[in-house]
Amino acid sequence: MQHLTQSRIAAALAAVPQPEGERPWHLLLTKPPTTYHETRMRIALEDPGTRKFSDVDEPTALAEASRARIIHEMARRDGYMDALAVTEQMMNTTPALPSDTFINLAPWADGPEIRWAFHRDAAAVRVFAAHFGLPVTERPHTSAGTTTYVSATGTVSGVQIDAYALIDTPAPGQVTA
Repeated sequence: MQHLTQSRIAAALAAVPQPEGERPWHLLLTKPPTTYHETRMRIALEDPGTRKFSDVDEPTALAEASRARIIHEMARRDGYMDALAVTEQMMNTTPALPSDTFINLAPWADGPEIRWAFHRDAAAVRVFAAHFGLPVTERPHTSAGTTTYVSATGTVSGVQIDAYALIDTPAPGQVTA
């Protein structure tokens, strides 16, 4: 699902003015990073504390970091688009519709996460999980044991999925309908 190509990166960098005081991007000897991990490592060079362990001079480190930040944002945007596409595919086929859908992609994350919430409906989580071949787990959500967290977690088309429901746990001796 990685859409970062050298030509796409070059076009993005050409469209953005480079900050002053940096070595020009076209003079950098390293190839632009193309993964989250590589971009985070290059962005870290911006910190003087991290840079002291590197043999890179300040103008080069700043250029590596600014270039990596632009590429990192491109990768995050691609991650969101991938998650939206997977959400659309899942929504078209799922037998159980969620009450809420969330897509998260923190700047430090390795990829997007889609969360489907099924309001107080553990059965819907199980149907969803069976349809997409995901394992279901149940665990107490509170230390008092009054709420149970039912979830199905896995990967669908390369995107992390978490479907869940919080349900009230019946008190000991209480019969549920």
